[in-house]
Amino acid sequence: MSGVRRLVVESGGVGLAVFEQGDPQAATVLLVHGYPDNSRVWDGVAERLAERFHVVRYDVRGHGESAAPADRDGYRMDRLNADLLAVKDAVSPDDTVHLVGHDWGSIQCWPALDPRKFRSYTSISGPDLDQIGVWMRGWRRRPGKVIRQVLHSWYIGAFQVPVVPELVWRIPALRRKFRATYRDASNGVQLYRANMVGRPAGGGPSTIRLPVQQIALTQDPYVTRPLLDVAEPWCDVLWRRELAAGHWAPRTHPAAVARLITEFVDHVDGQDAPRELARARVGATAREMDGQLALVTGAGSGIGKETALALAAAGAEVLCVDIDFEAAERTAAQAGGLAYQLDVADGQAAHKLAAHVTSQHGVPDLLMANAGIGVSGSFLDTSEEDWRRVLDVNLWGVIHTLRAFLPRLVDRSEGGHVVITSSAAGYVPSPALPAYSTTKAGVLMLAQCLAGELAPHGIGVSAICPGFVHTNITATTRFAGTTPDEEKKRQQRAYALYGKRGYGPEKVAAAVLAAVRDNRLVVPVTPEARIGALGARFAPATTRAIGRWMETRAERGMAT
Repeated sequence: MSGVRRLVVESGGVGLAVFEQGDPQAATVLLVHGYPDNSRVWDGVAERLAERFHVVRYDVRGHGESAAPADRDGYRMDRLNADLLAVKDAVSPDDTVHLVGHDWGSIQCWPALDPRKFRSYTSISGPDLDQIGVWMRGWRRRPGKVIRQVLHSWYIGAFQVPVVPELVWRIPALRRKFRATYRDASNGVQLYRANMVGRPAGGGPSTIRLPVQQIALTQDPYVTRPLLDVAEPWCDVLWRRELAAGHWAPRTHPAAVARLITEFVDHVDGQDAPRELARARVGATAREMDGQLALVTGAGSGIGKETALALAAAGAEVLCVDIDFEAAERTAAQAGGLAYQLDVADGQAAHKLAAHVTSQHGVPDLLMANAGIGVSGSFLDTSEEDWRRVLDVNLWGVIHTLRAFLPRLVDRSEGGHVVITSSAAGYVPSPALPAYSTTKAGVLMLAQCLAGELAPHGIGVSAICPGFVHTNITATTRFAGTTPDEEKKRQQRAYALYGKRGYGPEKVAAAVLAAVRDNRLVVPVTPEARIGALGARFAPATTRAIGRWMETRAERGMAT
């Protein structure tokens, strides 16, 4: 390991291999590994942290280059805590350090959290055993959660069986899967045997007086969310940040783990907390979207405007984007947010906006690709110019917006949500809307494809499919094959007809928030949209006939 200094610290007759890197004069961050790992699991994280901090990690007794105790008692929690304090005092005898633990490394750190020794603690997939004990003893109040966690922790019981776990770890394929050496895996079994069954009775959990951050790994197969919640009554101040990663996030997502540690350490040391950390403080938020950043295109009017206002009312900081900057400013003024101008058909401009937003505000937690235009008219009446414009805005506009912002959302690894405004016209065919329907069907399919791609990153996707909603899109719709005067009359009649229906965009906005909250993918909004969705699935021929009939009725209404 280039740039790493090695030393040996004696603790209870066991020599511990300790590794330092970074500036010794900087704040110290001490990393403790779990099972069946050694300190190398932190390689990627330590390399990044060492750019700013004095980073220390060590091989837990019996692992890596550290010596092993003579018997099982040498792996008891009190011996592990003594090792931790010995390493801390060796590398930073006169100052407190920031502590980070993963898996068993996290478990063993909880009992040692003395504010005279440690400045902060970041826990990754390793709860406190005493806190768990209290939680488990109250299983009658939460039997489902307890049973679910017991099933996830099946291996704890398996490790109590003599000899068998050691024999299983001799299988090369298993060691390759977990990137473990036989020595680390077989010795580490003693951690479970010495501490999980027949633990000495203590005084119960202690209140944690220093700042604690939990990194909640959303794809962890071993530690469920209720097991993280058990820490809440015992921590004076607790933050919890989600990371879309599996159990070995320090190895698989080192950049994200290092960033979360850095932001927390900086905050504890006096710097302003980033938006994501501020909202992660447990008990600090009252509204469902407090502290979240939302960006809405087409926010100058209609569904985009009402959704921006609803998001702001739910606590989000809203960035209102529209080709009409003055309209975006009006919405932003009402929402208490900021306005930006963007023609979503311009891919280069979308990327510039994404770079600016990220640098000034951070990565949006919610991205709504809503901007759109209307084009009505038969296929034979719709010109190539009309086709290009509606495709540029309704289809390419969504693509440009997502291509500009999604990579940043994925790289952040903290989840999020994407909302795409489609339409019931995307699945209910109408002879008078071939161009518009084509674009809405396209973005509806795009949303469904993205849902599968983004799910591993913790990012939800919702396609909103309204039917007849009273917005100004009808007043600006292009009616292909008509003269300017006739087009104007049709726009006015369409606007009046939709107005009589009385279904406002604020109802769609409420559906958007519910879809984000429930992580629903395809969301028909109006009654006719829901009926159309059922018909398109179970009776497509009838649905096409109804679409033709509804179009005839609408044309008659606009002709009167």
